Amino acid sequence: MTHQDGRRPTAMRIFLRGLAISLPSVLTLVILLWLGSLLHTYIISPTNTLMTFVLAQFVDDSVPAGSLVALPDGPALPFCGKNYRVTPVARGHFQQKLRESEPEASDRRSSEELKQSWLDPVDVYVILGNRGVPYEDYETVARRIPESQMPRSHTGVYMELVVSRHFPSLFHVSLIAVLILIGLIFLLGRFVTARIGAWIVRKFETLVISSVPVVRNVYGSVKQVTDFLFSENQIEVRRVIAFEYPRRGIWTMGFVTGESLLDISAKAGEPCVSVLVPTSPMPMTGYTMSVPRSDIVDLDISVEQAFQYIVSCGVLVPERQKFTPESLREQIARRQTRRSLPTEEKPSEVH
Repeated sequence: MTHQDGRRPTAMRIFLRGLAISLPSVLTLVILLWLGSLLHTYIISPTNTLMTFVLAQFVDDSVPAGSLVALPDGPALPFCGKNYRVTPVARGHFQQKLRESEPEASDRRSSEELKQSWLDPVDVYVILGNRGVPYEDYETVARRIPESQMPRSHTGVYMELVVSRHFPSLFHVSLIAVLILIGLIFLLGRFVTARIGAWIVRKFETLVISSVPVVRNVYGSVKQVTDFLFSENQIEVRRVIAFEYPRRGIWTMGFVTGESLLDISAKAGEPCVSVLVPTSPMPMTGYTMSVPRSDIVDLDISVEQAFQYIVSCGVLVPERQKFTPESLREQIARRQTRRSLPTEEKPSEVH
């Protein structure tokens, strides 16, 4: 295997060629995974937590710990030991059964089994803080979660119970949470679209946000970015042009984004256009310039091809823009012919 110039490729050249082919796919995958991680960490996970917290309030059967009583002679129960209390009625029933038990009963069953047979799980509550969680609910959660990860509050227990008892898996919770979030955002958009909704938002920003020194600065900057990204009147880049900058003889590529300011055009003595000049290799950054129309040259390439050219620092040249002596002579001849035509016969240029 040899190159077009007749030289055999070295091992380093082969390795770099393989790296050039595989690296775009690997980087694309890494970026997608990173974006997915951010989405899960800052949107899906908080939405799941909020959703399970709200649902936990509806299934919460805990009672105040003060309404329960301790059971000194009670047995140690799985998952909670003796960290439980019972209702006063259950305590009296248990103690009465303990006094009335016959000696023969202990011969047939152990004392622990005898004590547990007198306890109705409905009357047993595991103490978490100042609340008592029904033992059946606590046991359901404890069977599927390691002891080190068991919630320390009654709300945490019921948040876990909601997932295990009412949903097939956590994925279904996430799916429903995301759908609810999308619906809420849509309803918020409909509300803001209405005149009264927009008025309320403006009043909130003016009276509340603007009155907090640090928040108003951060909020104002973030709002400008989001308004630019999601505004219906987004910048439309339809023309790729070149103009001489930073001095005569050096050409810079840019995107026409619209008409320039009136005062600039008046000072220049002719119409000017606003040009976004991107930087290589990150075209998301750049600067805006006002350039007279007579100083710009329309390039016969698409916006996508222009971005590829900028990102690659000029390496990826569109096929019909590649330089050859023949193509240069044809282009020069075409331009000279266009200049020699009468004004009314010249092809019109779109500005």
